[in-house]
Amino acid sequence: MRAWVGAVAACCLLASATARAQEANPEPAQEPAEEPQQRKWHGQVAGGLDYVFNPEFEGFGFFLFQATGEGIVGGGDLRLYYNTDTVEVGLDRIPLADNLDLFIALRGEAFFSGLLRYYYVGGLRDSGFGFNASYIVLRNKLQWHFAPKNTFEVIADVRHWWFGDDSTSSAFTLPDNTWVFEPRVGYIFWNVDSPGGEYTADKLFPRFEGHAFGLTVGIDVRSDINVWGPPADQGRPNDPEKWILTINQWYRGGWQFVRWFRLEVQENASWGENQDDITRQRVGGMNPYSIVVPGVPWAGILSERLLIGQASAHFRVTKDRAQEIAVLVSGGAVNDPFRVGDLNDFGGIGGVALMTDLRWGPVSLYARLGYAFPVNWLADDPFFSVFGGIGWDAF
Repeated sequence: MRAWVGAVAACCLLASATARAQEANPEPAQEPAEEPQQRKWHGQVAGGLDYVFNPEFEGFGFFLFQATGEGIVGGGDLRLYYNTDTVEVGLDRIPLADNLDLFIALRGEAFFSGLLRYYYVGGLRDSGFGFNASYIVLRNKLQWHFAPKNTFEVIADVRHWWFGDDSTSSAFTLPDNTWVFEPRVGYIFWNVDSPGGEYTADKLFPRFEGHAFGLTVGIDVRSDINVWGPPADQGRPNDPEKWILTINQWYRGGWQFVRWFRLEVQENASWGENQDDITRQRVGGMNPYSIVVPGVPWAGILSERLLIGQASAHFRVTKDRAQEIAVLVSGGAVNDPFRVGDLNDFGGIGGVALMTDLRWGPVSLYARLGYAFPVNWLADDPFFSVFGGIGWDAF
């Protein structure tokens, strides 16, 4: 996992009314009735394009809209989300007990899920081996905030996949349509100083200050499996088991050293067993939805065993800190980089990017120019890519 899909924005903020009950009889006055809780709606719009322009022109884009109503259902938030080929309606942070929250959502994605439509080998696209992938999923999550800054979560998603495309090569075997049960357990440490406004949907790249860590262990249990993919002599065969193991770990840190300079670091590690291209991690690109490696196509690498780090130095160019320029370096190791099915073969991956993060009131603009470091599994050199994005905190 090219089609264009654009960028940009909209949504709104609301208020409420108050009331007080009074007793008219001589008996002791009752407590005043509680004022209705203020209902607030927030909305954001964003979009972007992420393209490799050398050695070939390939890429993808996105457009998203999110509206959130605070305290709408059972004290939890109602969230309405659209992103390119994805629609989700969710209830977030429904309080069940002290420090215990429930999250429920229904989500669907059509045709472009996992960017399986875009099949890359050596950084170059083979259009004959791409195919459409769609799903609908019921997402269920419990979060227990058992200590300040510490959260334990249990996830129990149920998903159904559909696959198919008339343009896929006849030599390519499609995966079977399947039901999947996806239980997960996770731990999150969140000690963050950034304001909450950095984590709305319009902020494609939040300015992070503090420390955060996460670890998730899960399995996928499929109802149907088959050996699928290209012929063995033309690419990596996919031979998943009904039980698929996934372990993902991440870290993020950020420090504001002086008014004009800050530093961010990120790290991602994954280990999988019995996986296929449906479940493998997406690596490459400079967008928020993939593990960032500049110069490499968006989802140009699918890997279940990887370790990738990233560091970025950010320089303030205006007094109010609203405008930044930055340099980002990312690199590490991924398994089976040649995409031939040798899961114990590891190769290096990395790149460097120049970036801007410009903000004017509710509008954010992002631009990135990336170069991939030359490695033996990339089919050509040099690899250059560009990302452009915009976000609008509409209401």
